[in-house]
Amino acid sequence: IAWGFFSGATRGSANYVLENRLGLQSPVLVAMEDAPGKPDPTGLLATVRLLESQDATPVIYVGDTVADMYTVEKAKLQEPNRPWIGVGILPPHVQETPARQEAYAASLQKAGAAVVLGNVQQLTPARIQQLLNLNL
Repeated sequence: IAWGFFSGATRGSANYVLENRLGLQSPVLVAMEDAPGKPDPTGLLATVRLLESQDATPVIYVGDTVADMYTVEKAKLQEPNRPWIGVGILPPHVQETPARQEAYAASLQKAGAAVVLGNVQQLTPARIQQLLNLNL
């Protein structure tokens, strides 16, 4: 699995987290100063191009905002031959009550999320395979 990051954070902040907290070495990153803000899909498309050049390779984009899901939906319009799968993640501040979780999950799904998870660690290889099987 090729991994890349499209972040609304500055390059310095994103690299700090990716390299110092996650221990990644030279991760593929398109940061806020590299592309227009979300939901414009330019940065997402640039990230994918840095990872590979085949148009048919599926892309799973993980995000925790409606703008992230809109970004995936707009990318689908620009590159309709590629499978695009939006995965919503519930941010900690909406996990305080079941009602907030359900409302936020519904908003992510309405914006295009194929699935909404409570934590990015729930995006296991088995879950990725399920998503690919459903969307290919």
